[in-house]
Amino acid sequence: MTDPSVIGRDSLVGVRVAISVSESADLARLGLTPKHCELVVAEVVRAIIIAGGTVVYGGRLKPEGFTRIFLEEAGRFRNKTEAVELCVSQTEFSALKVKKLSLIDQRLGSAGKLTLLDAAGNPVRLSEVAELDADAIDPGASLTAMREYVSSSTAARVVGGGKRAGYLGSEPGVIEEARLSAAAGAQLYIAGGYGGAAAALLSTVDASLFEWAPPGFPLDVANDDVVAALERFSRVFSQAKQNSLDSRETQLLAASHRPADIATIVVRGLSMSREI
Repeated sequence: MTDPSVIGRDSLVGVRVAISVSESADLARLGLTPKHCELVVAEVVRAIIIAGGTVVYGGRLKPEGFTRIFLEEAGRFRNKTEAVELCVSQTEFSALKVKKLSLIDQRLGSAGKLTLLDAAGNPVRLSEVAELDADAIDPGASLTAMREYVSSSTAARVVGGGKRAGYLGSEPGVIEEARLSAAAGAQLYIAGGYGGAAAALLSTVDASLFEWAPPGFPLDVANDDVVAALERFSRVFSQAKQNSLDSRETQLLAASHRPADIATIVVRGLSMSREI
């Protein structure tokens, strides 16, 4: 990948952007792989950091996956600002050793911040982790609490891919995160070209955005809980703050598989929103 040169380095100083991108069941039939999801995350994260913004990620701490990307991009491109905040629910960090959490915290250094959240969504120190009762938590509720924390502390969210089946909790994480961000007044930038829950969100808003897509897109038969979750999102979204994209950019973001396209649209939209 080439280094993105989207907008000026100070254009997004003080802007915190949540990232919700993961694999989907549609990747293979779109000619894509999980590696493509990693590439788009790296490109978007890089563009935001170069512009002076902070990327906030609430997900799993997998060194071979997205966590590695956040750590690498923060280390390479930060510019005197906190480039990354990794927010981890008790559901996730209770399965990890304190030593592993400490290593991630040390690797972030001054480039970022590791925020551990208990089952109620309250930040806790590394030294307090061993005192928490891991057996008493509701995994789904713990994840929701983390997502509420992220949504309340960010100005925008970038969404792509995501499961619509096999999820933990009462609804798919990407759908819940998009709804919580919209309800909190954040702008949404939904990339539909990777299918999954993100495409389902866009289809709920405007099905005409997917005239290019194969039949039955996105995959995974939605159960009643998913249908209800999409309906809740639609109600919130209709009253939510909209991003600054025009119709052409919205259509491109809904269809593109190219990381550079997605990063450019997102960062330009964020920049334009600050100027309004």
